[in-house]
Amino acid sequence: MSNSRNTETAAILAFFAGAALAGAAAMLLTPKSGREMREKLGDVTDDAVGKIRSAVKDAKFKIGATKAKDDATCDIEGGSCWI
Repeated sequence: MSNSRNTETAAILAFFAGAALAGAAAMLLTPKSGREMREKLGDVTDDAVGKIRSAVKDAKFKIGATKAKDDATCDIEGGSCWI
């Protein structure tokens, strides 16, 4: 079971890495000026970082909520749980 899960995780990471590389290559190969391309890359990077941070925050909250069910001394709504 663990080996299957690692394979699935690796496949998902490979997919996202390939998508990111393809997107970067497409943007770099388009005929735009350097300034326009840098601005676009900056916007895309900022957007991607924001989405990743949001996903990590959501994942941490879900993990914290799961742990809270197992731990009677933890109060998520009261703010006593550390994620």
